[in-house]
Amino acid sequence: MLVDHELKAPPVRATAASRFQKTMLASSAARSVGAFVLLLTLIVCLQLASGAYHAEFGGYPDEPAHYITSLMVRDYVAGFNWSSPLQFAREYYHHYPKVAFGHWPPFFYVVQAIWMLVFSASRSSVRLEVAFTTALLAYSVYLECRRWFSGSLSPMLAAILTVCIPMVQTYTDEEMSEILLTLLCFWAAVFFARYLEFKRWQDNMLFGLFFSFTVLTKGNGWLLAGIVPVALLLTRKMRLMRSWSFWIAPAIVAVLCLPWQLLTLRMAEEGWAGGSQPSMQYTLTAIEQFGAILLNAAGLVLGVLALLGIVVIVIAPAIRHTIKAAPASMFALIVSTWIFHAIVPAGIEDRKMLIAVPALVLFVFAGGYWLANRLPLGYKLGGWRTYLVATAAALAFGLGTFLIPRQIHYGYEDVARFVTARPDLSKETILVSDNSVGEGLLISEIAMREHRPSNIILRGTKALADVDWNATHYQSLYSTPQQVTEAIDRLHVNLVVVDTFEGTQRLEHNDLLRQALQDRQQFQLLRTFEGQSRYGPGQIMVYQVRHSA
Repeated sequence: MLVDHELKAPPVRATAASRFQKTMLASSAARSVGAFVLLLTLIVCLQLASGAYHAEFGGYPDEPAHYITSLMVRDYVAGFNWSSPLQFAREYYHHYPKVAFGHWPPFFYVVQAIWMLVFSASRSSVRLEVAFTTALLAYSVYLECRRWFSGSLSPMLAAILTVCIPMVQTYTDEEMSEILLTLLCFWAAVFFARYLEFKRWQDNMLFGLFFSFTVLTKGNGWLLAGIVPVALLLTRKMRLMRSWSFWIAPAIVAVLCLPWQLLTLRMAEEGWAGGSQPSMQYTLTAIEQFGAILLNAAGLVLGVLALLGIVVIVIAPAIRHTIKAAPASMFALIVSTWIFHAIVPAGIEDRKMLIAVPALVLFVFAGGYWLANRLPLGYKLGGWRTYLVATAAALAFGLGTFLIPRQIHYGYEDVARFVTARPDLSKETILVSDNSVGEGLLISEIAMREHRPSNIILRGTKALADVDWNATHYQSLYSTPQQVTEAIDRLHVNLVVVDTFEGTQRLEHNDLLRQALQDRQQFQLLRTFEGQSRYGPGQIMVYQVRHSA
């Protein structure tokens, strides 16, 4: 009995070890949750300071199309009438002509539609969804930084730096897919690094899945293909290509992405701002300008630290054949982002380099640690090296780079509230025409507020002109104000909305429409709203149409 009792009694040391392990796990989980909540709170505070929750989707021209397309997917799922998705999309476009499904892949819209179903489709809800995605991105940097460096403060500082970089703030304030794209690219690079390190097929499968999600978010996700050869060459692991596990990722990507890409390639090319075909002139110009964007993304001082970090933990170890998989993969992500966008003529914009920012942040800390360890300080001050470098870098970033981008309240929110609040203006045909971004703003603001579908909104660039996707081709369909008036009568337009904001180009059909609106027998001015654009103040006018018999 004594033996039996001794066998059944748990060992004291094992029990103590088990309790210690559980305590450590609970403490680690609490720290992780606390870190995420802190990052999300910081991001929302920055959004509030920028005015994002009171600004329409006007920070970038694509914002209204992203919102309407996500809203369409949400309404399609919520309607439980899934017999004809194409017919539903056509009808939706008839009311809200900003649907862009096909020009961009579906994953971003699916993610947003799910969020809208769980929460709401309001502007505040959408802004919080992007903030949540940015928090996931920053937290991912936090986790990866913990694997790279042993310092207890480094992971949190790296995550906070990621959040505070002006480029990241800009796209956190906007209804764009860039933050989600950056998050997916970062995790794809993380899992490919783990595959290189541990050679587990599961890691390569996850790389393939994140690769696919990235491509199905935006076409430039194909840049992840460049990570593979660069990282393999740096780590001298080309022999992995002979392993069956290496081909799991290409198989997943081929099955999930190639059909969609081939089906919509022509539509995607319509949005290329640098031409329809790659050219040496574009590539050389883009390499230089994208390089400058990368170097200055976190400021010149931190950019130099990042270059130093790349030399120390990528270039020098690669020469000695001792490079680790994680730095090699992150460096490959930066190089692939840079070269891909320099080759594909989709336009030179800072958002194209956003994908490389998380990796850049990690190299900033690598360069900072290397520099701190070599400061010529005595024994007594040696322990302060890291803090001195961190403080100097923080001051350089805070005084020279950090800023909060301002989002603009155009005034179309007030117009939409005015229109949707009046029962006599529901189920009307509305023509909106302007030289700026007013068409998309009115469509998204009205769709956000009314019981969908209700009003039919016509865009001046479609009803009164022939304009391609990038407005590189333009032709007014009419040549006199009288012809415009006749077209409005023929289209059964009941309301006309125009503004006085300056745009990047003056469009002839808008000038003709404004002349036509001077006819007080045909058009009655209902309301004038004061507004603001990036070029200065202006007004938005709402006219009611008096149709002839």
